[in-house]
Parts: sequence; C-alpha cells; structure tokens
Amino acid sequence: MSSLVKKDMCIKMTMEGTVNGHHFKCVGEGKGKPFEGTQVEKIRITEGGPLPFAYDILAPCCMYGSKTFIKHVSGIPDYFKDSLPEGFTWERTQIYEDGGYLTIHQDTSIQGDSFIFKVKVIGANFPANGPVMQKKTAGWEPCVEMLYPRDGVLCG
Repeated sequence: MSSLVKKDMCIKMTMEGTVNGHHFKCVGEGKGKPFEGTQVEKIRITEGGPLPFAYDILAPCCMYGSKTFIKHVSGIPDYFKDSLPEGFTWERTQIYEDGGYLTIHQDTSIQGDSFIFKVKVIGANFPANGPVMQKKTAGWEPCVEMLYPRDGVLCG
C-alpha cells in the first residue's frame, strides 16, 4: 500500500467535456477517508453553465469514479492506491436506452495530501425530447463494475 495515501485525503478535480455539442468545464474540491470508503465533493461549473442536460449523468465521473476511495475488505489487493505515485487512468462508456452515450476518461494522480482527478467527458446522441436533455432523469439503476487483473492490467 502506498505510504503516500493518508487516512484523510483531499480531492481536486477538473472536468471538461461536451454533451450534444455543448462545451462545459467544472472544478471540484472535497475530502474523504480512502481506507473507510467515504468522500464528499463540491463541484462548480466554471464554463458552459447552466448545463442544458441532467447533471446527474456526470455522477460516475465524480463519486463512482473516485476509485482511490474504495474500501477493500481484507485480502483483496487495492490496485488503485498501490498504483501511486505513478497513478492510473480509467475509461467508461455508458450507453443509454434512448441511444445517447457518455464516454468518461479520468487520469488519477496524487500531490501531497490530495488526489488529483482530471476528467474528460464526451456525450452524444441524446434526443432533445429525452429525459437527459429535458433534465427529467429519475429511477437510475445502480452502477455496477466488475474488474479483474489480466497481464498486469485491471480489465472490466
């Protein structure tokens, strides 16, 4: 386990992207306990606000994407914390029932007592009259991700 990861860590996040051609930027700051699996983060839109789409589609970038805050049970390797100080990158594509999709790319590193999350988001094909663009999303299914090590890389 990387001795760089402290009991209490800060979060510094930058996010930039487009959804249906609308460009936006956000910054976030927060804190958490990486070995307990808890975190809070306040995010502010710095460009492109107000967003013309449901903000909650970005949740996997912010909270679910904070893999350094996963609490692992005894005996399970914590590849994310172990990757520091070099850090790691992950990418996820979410496909929506109405044909829209969102691809998220995140680079994670550490500086002092802060995890640094640099996030890029590309979303497209969301219908103008659909729930994402009408900001009427509700009843989300839980996000599930299965990861397994293969040839020195986590796959999923």
